[in-house]
Amino acid sequence: MKSINKFKTIKDVSINLKLPQHVLRFWESKFKQLKPLKLSGNRRYYRDSDVELIIYIKSLLYDDCISIKGVQKIFKNQTINQILRSKDPILKKKNVLSENNNKSTQKDNLNKVNAEYKKILKEFVSDLKKIKNSF
Repeated sequence: MKSINKFKTIKDVSINLKLPQHVLRFWESKFKQLKPLKLSGNRRYYRDSDVELIIYIKSLLYDDCISIKGVQKIFKNQTINQILRSKDPILKKKNVLSENNNKSTQKDNLNKVNAEYKKILKEFVSDLKKIKNSF
């Protein structure tokens, strides 16, 4: 039998990760991979892998500003172990979000965007010069 010390209560996780308990419960409803053990009285007990997944979800939502639907797309139908194995500080999620684009297409798109920004900035500078000269 596993030791109860291997599990953390929702209160412990909430305090350690500085997340309200209701947020953790809400995430359970949104991410099917997050399933803490529920014992008597529906008390939640989080395993280390659950806590690791919560940290990853928090990072995606708060640090990377990805929506809940976006994170759900990243996770797809993967298990918790698959998600935790595939997470990468360089963010493999970037590849998931743009999985249909190859590198040359991405470079072309970036060049087009940069060219558009340059054009807009040149027009803006030109307008500013006209305004300055009018005084």
